[in-house]
Amino acid sequence: MSIFENILDILEKKGPLSIPSLLDEMNRMSRFQNTNGKPIELSHVKSVISRKRELFTIKNNIVTIDPDKDPVLLSVSLGGYPGPWYKVEVDFINERFVYFEWHLSSFSQRNELPKVSGSIEDFKKELYRLKIWKWQPEYNNPGIILDGITWSVKLITKGNIFESNGIQSFPNDWEKFCKALSKLTGKYIC
Repeated sequence: MSIFENILDILEKKGPLSIPSLLDEMNRMSRFQNTNGKPIELSHVKSVISRKRELFTIKNNIVTIDPDKDPVLLSVSLGGYPGPWYKVEVDFINERFVYFEWHLSSFSQRNELPKVSGSIEDFKKELYRLKIWKWQPEYNNPGIILDGITWSVKLITKGNIFESNGIQSFPNDWEKFCKALSKLTGKYIC
């Protein structure tokens, strides 16, 4: 696990902390050490926090996750004619998700059981990397579309709501987003 992921984990579990307290928590965990087996240094923690400045807020020397980026609920809807259509809602507070798949065609495989689902915690870390809050409100293909994929994503955070949608046009990290959703649900999506 990277320093960045450890900072996220510690702030999730312990709440806002000073940078020295973050360092102490990391070094207290025996599983996290430098590649040479030595404890992590304060400069490493400061470096990660400064590189991820848009995600972390520092006030009075206390580090928190920016409330505008801290997810509460994610709702994803996508599909196209003749199907399938997918709806996924991820509740980060209660650590659960709902997956719904709808097929218009009678030839679909309806009795297929999902693979083992992934971790909401890992999915949340991937959302931080994907920076959905930077996605445009609309992605539209300039041509005539007869049977493209229609999608919408709504991310509710502790401080804001971000919505994005499209028709056969996607954000740059769409494939990574779909891969993360598929890993979470245990079903191929997108």
